[in-house]
Amino acid sequence: MNRPASHRSSWAAALCLGALLCLLAPWSVATTQQAPAAGSDTPVGELLERMSEALRALSYEGTLIYLHDNQLETLHLIHRVAAGYTQERLVALSGPVRALSRDSRRVNCTMRDGHGISVQSAGSGAGLIDTNGIDPERLGDHYRIERLGQGRVAGRDTEVIGIIPRDALRYGYRFHIDRETALPLKSDLIDRTEQALEQLMFATVTFHPADGTEPEAAPQGVREAPVTEPPPQWRFEGQPPGFQLVIHHRIPQDDGVVVDHFLFTDRLSAYSIYVEQTPAPGLEGSTNIGAVHAAGRRLAGYQITAVGEVPAATVEAAVAGVRRLVED
Repeated sequence: MNRPASHRSSWAAALCLGALLCLLAPWSVATTQQAPAAGSDTPVGELLERMSEALRALSYEGTLIYLHDNQLETLHLIHRVAAGYTQERLVALSGPVRALSRDSRRVNCTMRDGHGISVQSAGSGAGLIDTNGIDPERLGDHYRIERLGQGRVAGRDTEVIGIIPRDALRYGYRFHIDRETALPLKSDLIDRTEQALEQLMFATVTFHPADGTEPEAAPQGVREAPVTEPPPQWRFEGQPPGFQLVIHHRIPQDDGVVVDHFLFTDRLSAYSIYVEQTPAPGLEGSTNIGAVHAAGRRLAGYQITAVGEVPAATVEAAVAGVRRLVED
């Protein structure tokens, strides 16, 4: 994806993870207590909550298979919770050497060209499977949440849960949740027809005992963030249904330019809009890396760019709806 040079710092974390999995969404740390066994009689909402706790709280490692764009990659993941902190390391076992490590302070990434990126994680990072803050009661207008039966992944029995989009403006998920630990052993990114766009699954997994300490409290996630208003000079008309502005902050660049970042979510999916006043040409039209789509256009001396793990139509509508109010 061609991105304006001045956006390098604001997109550094996304580039870091995109080099491995093209996943952008944040996740955070919960308790260290192992989730109770997940059975077929467990309510779906409770099962999703246990899954999130297991992802963040358990110590585990294993070999992962990642299927995307007709490409198959093999990865090794080590995820440890010790002395109240989470440490994670992900290494590509196929293709160019790539690696990612993170803790509560920083995310470090070795790219396929051998160069490294290091960014502050501010207490949260980007995880392989983003389940933090999923609330079935808030998703009903735009998703169907269904129990899809049982399965078997990495030699372990699973319960299968689907979060299925009701329209073509967002993606959903199909989770295979380990019945013993509630860890999601397989995650499919799906469209409204339940077609898998990307698949991430454990081929082998090993669990390690907890050390009895409880991680530090997690900051509020994007999915729980309150709706906010944009600054008076900007309006966002015709945004895709269900997506609301929850974050706005200004990102200073090395050259002194400040980029406005607006984050929209429907409480499951999310996209960002970046606004920068610059004479330099930027992205025009749309592009993608796997399921991550971006769209851009020029507006009265500003470069407007939207990016997210959503369909192309969603970021295109997001960019088209940006309006600037000229002060008298």
